[in-house]
Amino acid sequence: MSYWIITVALVAIALCVIAVVAVGMNGSLASKAPEFANVMANTAKHLNGDADPPQGLVEFFEEIEDIRPKSADSAAEAPKR
Repeated sequence: MSYWIITVALVAIALCVIAVVAVGMNGSLASKAPEFANVMANTAKHLNGDADPPQGLVEFFEEIEDIRPKSADSAAEAPKR
C-alpha cells in the first residue's frame, strides 16, 4: 500500500515540474494564465538559484541552532596541507 502513496507523490512532483516548464518558462500556456506564469517563473528562478531566498526562509534557518557534534564542526573546515 505504501508503494502507491510513494508513486502518487512522485507523480505529483513530476506534474509540478511540468507546470513550471510549461507555464513559468514562457511555455505555450503562459499567455492563457499570466498570473500563474509569473508565479511559476519566480519558482523556476528560485529552483535554479538565480533568485534570493525568501526572507521567511532565511529567518527560519537563522532560528535553528547548530546541533552538530564538535567532530562535525572540525570536518566542515578544509584540511590544511
